[in-house]
Amino acid sequence: KEEIRVAVHEALSLVHMENHADRKPGQLSGGQQQRVAFARAIVFKPPLLLMDEPLGALDRQLRKEVQYELKRVQKRLGLTVIYVTHDQDEALFLSDTIAIMENGRIAQAGAPPELYESPKSRFVAEFLGESNFVSGKLSALSDGRATVVLANGATVRGRPIGLSGG
Repeated sequence: KEEIRVAVHEALSLVHMENHADRKPGQLSGGQQQRVAFARAIVFKPPLLLMDEPLGALDRQLRKEVQYELKRVQKRLGLTVIYVTHDQDEALFLSDTIAIMENGRIAQAGAPPELYESPKSRFVAEFLGESNFVSGKLSALSDGRATVVLANGATVRGRPIGLSGG
């Protein structure tokens, strides 16, 4: 019993909820309930933790606060977390590696800056944020730069990143 009490206290302390240990779920705010759920998950020191949209029911400000807490605790424990979210900002903030799924398959995986700066498909580019797509025809490729002639005759030059379809 003592070992359980110590483990529970440690887990609650990690999420700053040790002073609320005697409260019922209905006496806690949404953010506090999420922290307690996280403490329950980490109390057994799992080698891997799966979280599926854990912050979906929280308002934007509370989501941000809990995201910082999750990241802090994950780093402190060295815990591997598979975190499922449809929120691109959340994925970019929380992740060391992101796998973007399309039709049940990994469309692209990598570090957030890599995916954001070098998407391998239109789907990945659109998923990660606002994108400007223009139609044109590749006229030259040299020195790591692509020259594209747009429909209106204008020419643009930039770094090719493997996009197709437009």
